[in-house]
Amino acid sequence: MSTPSPRAPAEPAPLGLAAFGTATFMLSFFYVGVDPALTPAVFPLAFFFGGVVQLIAGAAEFRQGSTFGATAFCSYGTFWMAYALYGRFVVDTLPADEAHVATGLFILPWAVLTLYLTVATLRTTGALLALFTSATITFTLLALAQFVQSSAVTRVGGAFGFATAALAWYASFAGLVNSTWGRHLIPTMPDPGARLGHLGHKRARPV
Repeated sequence: MSTPSPRAPAEPAPLGLAAFGTATFMLSFFYVGVDPALTPAVFPLAFFFGGVVQLIAGAAEFRQGSTFGATAFCSYGTFWMAYALYGRFVVDTLPADEAHVATGLFILPWAVLTLYLTVATLRTTGALLALFTSATITFTLLALAQFVQSSAVTRVGGAFGFATAALAWYASFAGLVNSTWGRHLIPTMPDPGARLGHLGHKRARPV
């Protein structure tokens, strides 16, 4: 009697990407012009789906040995939880004439983090490279908009937010479909930094 082969572990990336994309999509509406007074509507989704779910995905990536996935999902899970708490409990306690500076400082480190994660995506897939490039631009514009108090820059940042959400959903969709079907039906453009492979000293490319 043959022993059944063990099941391959589930891939956590599609779940984490779906959480990031969904939270980004909803928040972007408030940056492009929807009444800011309605922004608290995004806090529950941001905390639980954008935050808690991404932390779970990040923990699963740790178990699978994916340094990049674990770093990205745990970081952005923390971002969304912090964003929900900041918007709900902190921003209204700040001096009204200085709150925009605090918000800019809250966003700015995430632009830096996303920028160096973008460099790492050069050895993953083109889908992730596009996503993180768009996310870097989004965070940078939103931080700048707070510092200079520009509604126009805020709207442009919100537009890039929609692009970021769409790219996150695409990467999630590709990972889900390709995993379910067991073949690469949805293109992800693997290893866009292949020409830089000599820098890795022939180490295996991270999955």
